[in-house]
Amino acid sequence: MSFTGYWWACGNGVGGVGSGRSARSRRRSPGADLLSSRTNHTPTVLDYMESTIGMFLAGGFSVDLTHHVMHALGSRMWAFTQEFFDETTSSGNAAEAEADPEVQSAQMLAMAERYPTIAQISGAAAHDDTVVAHGCEDRFEFEFALDLLLDGFERLHQAGWSSAAAKLTV
Repeated sequence: MSFTGYWWACGNGVGGVGSGRSARSRRRSPGADLLSSRTNHTPTVLDYMESTIGMFLAGGFSVDLTHHVMHALGSRMWAFTQEFFDETTSSGNAAEAEADPEVQSAQMLAMAERYPTIAQISGAAAHDDTVVAHGCEDRFEFEFALDLLLDGFERLHQAGWSSAAAKLTV
């Protein structure tokens, strides 16, 4: 079994250990809200981090690579993707999300004129309305990003990557 398969098999995928989510959740993960409200690492958090780090080390990753893996995983270790912006409204006002459809349409046209490439890729999203962004399904986006990361980690591991060698090539 590949390391990626091992990581998922150990319950670290969506709906796994610590995720607190159903497969088709339409709201922000309760775990995300809980974790983002904390300022200190609790023993439970440290235990989970210990087990995650231990899986990478047991999979043959170096301490150096594992350190960088943990930074790259970020919130994905907790089975959610932390987004910087609330896409439901630009002002945080819930009433704005319920705006007149004609006003919303005019705003979208103005945005598309000013930001055509953003409009192009956001128009391609045909998923559920979830926490990642309006029109994007958070489970799919989470799994896509995690697959890219885990494949990259495995590639670096197989190549014997180290930060010391990488810094020499920069």
